[in-house]
Amino acid sequence: MEKIEFADVVRAYLRTVPQAAEVLRRIPEPQRSSFEAWPDEESDLFDFLPMAFMRPVLLPRLTEDPPRPDVLTPCFDFIEGLARNPNAYVQNALHFEVYEQFLRSREILLRARRFCGPVAGEALLQMLKENYPATLDELNGESEPDRP
Repeated sequence: MEKIEFADVVRAYLRTVPQAAEVLRRIPEPQRSSFEAWPDEESDLFDFLPMAFMRPVLLPRLTEDPPRPDVLTPCFDFIEGLARNPNAYVQNALHFEVYEQFLRSREILLRARRFCGPVAGEALLQMLKENYPATLDELNGESEPDRP
């Protein structure tokens, strides 16, 4: 996945993530209008990621058993594209609204590590090393097989 520019976040989301258009239609106003008009002064990645991506799409899919690579791979491709954007605002949004959300459970974190691309995977690992070293120590040796 190539770097996703801030101006292209919603277009990349719609192009990459399964059922993205349906999810956007279900978001209440005024957020939906803001997302549909992306980017404008009202666009906020800290709102978009949890409302349009993490809660309705990715987190539920990370708990499915068995995990579905056909759904998870495109989601993590979207994350990887954002992770390749060096903008501090984008990186902060990823940190708080994506990587930290993986800490909800061991299962979610292990699957996230499995499906993360190289840049996002390194960012997730760095977050764990810096902020959650005990969690990282606990998880080492408990990973799922490599990404399909």
